[in-house]
Amino acid sequence: MNDNANQTSISGGNVVTPTAVVENGTVTFSDGKIVSVEAESHANPDIDATGKYILPGLVDLHGDDIERHLFPREGERVDTAIALDRCDIANASAGVTTKYHAISFEDVPDDNRSIELARRLAEQIRNFNSETGARVDNRLHMRCEITNETAVEAVSQEIKSGGDLVSLVSHVPGTGPLASENTLAQRYDHPDGELETSLQALKTRRSGVSEAELISRARGITELARSRNMPVASHDDGTVASVDNVAAIGVDISEYPPSHRVAQRATELNLTVAMGAPNVVRGGSLCDGPDASQAIKDDVVDILCSDFRPQSLLSSVFIENDEPLKDRVLRVSTAPAAAAGLYDRGRLECGARADIIIADPDPSPSIVRTYVAGDEVYYSA
Repeated sequence: MNDNANQTSISGGNVVTPTAVVENGTVTFSDGKIVSVEAESHANPDIDATGKYILPGLVDLHGDDIERHLFPREGERVDTAIALDRCDIANASAGVTTKYHAISFEDVPDDNRSIELARRLAEQIRNFNSETGARVDNRLHMRCEITNETAVEAVSQEIKSGGDLVSLVSHVPGTGPLASENTLAQRYDHPDGELETSLQALKTRRSGVSEAELISRARGITELARSRNMPVASHDDGTVASVDNVAAIGVDISEYPPSHRVAQRATELNLTVAMGAPNVVRGGSLCDGPDASQAIKDDVVDILCSDFRPQSLLSSVFIENDEPLKDRVLRVSTAPAAAAGLYDRGRLECGARADIIIADPDPSPSIVRTYVAGDEVYYSA
């Protein structure tokens, strides 16, 4: 055991720092912070990570997997507190140590989404922390459907109550990411006649708002969020012009740009570009969007998000793409932490918060141990 009972050392593994991969290295932490990262192994460490990888905890800025726990199958609804707890367990086991739950403030019964449910989830997430049983750092990402005035009002109130990230969404069927018939059919699973009726009603509600009004609403949300030092993202911007618009009002992050050109333009405007880790793992987009792996090669992707599959973040790290491992790790740890303004975590460095994971890449990437602020929250024997 380590001489200092208050310290824990993890040794013998491949330590991935922001600048290098240190073979047979050691990470030592105490009182919730990393106290040393050494390029040598200890003879008798507290945790032997030989053959494994020691990584910073993963930071997920956009995960709506809570919906899978709330509605595990059609017709079944799980209690909000139970669903959040199960989601928390799943993220700890996936190596996610900071989780931004992307909660949709919109009224779409076909998607099991409502503003009332979003408000309940927001309150639950705010009150869910280590003292109330949470394993990881659970945070609130408010997705604001700006075509819905009630949603805009609700998100404005939630921002005042406290949140961590807000994104601007404008989902109108037949435009942007919902332009493809295949995408529409996947999202709204109804018989053809019912699908057409449902989509037409939704399109009528959402397309009746002028572009000037949408920009005004987006600007209001952005200004309110920034007055509280809250980062703002724009989701699924369909055109270069729409990226120009959100950059002009002070948006920080471009989420899931639906085309390569839009991703390029967001990069040119110094927005942080986020794409989905499942896209990388799968080898392409489910919704006729750009190939994230190609976008990475073209240097127009800064961070990866789990979207709906937290396990995909770790898997993306171990997919070879001709870039150093440290860069793949950065995309799911250091970079998203910085985009969210969390400069205390997301890296294995002295003084950083002790959010640490031990990963085994074989036969498929999996988590052996997860530490959040120095506390072990997951262990796979």
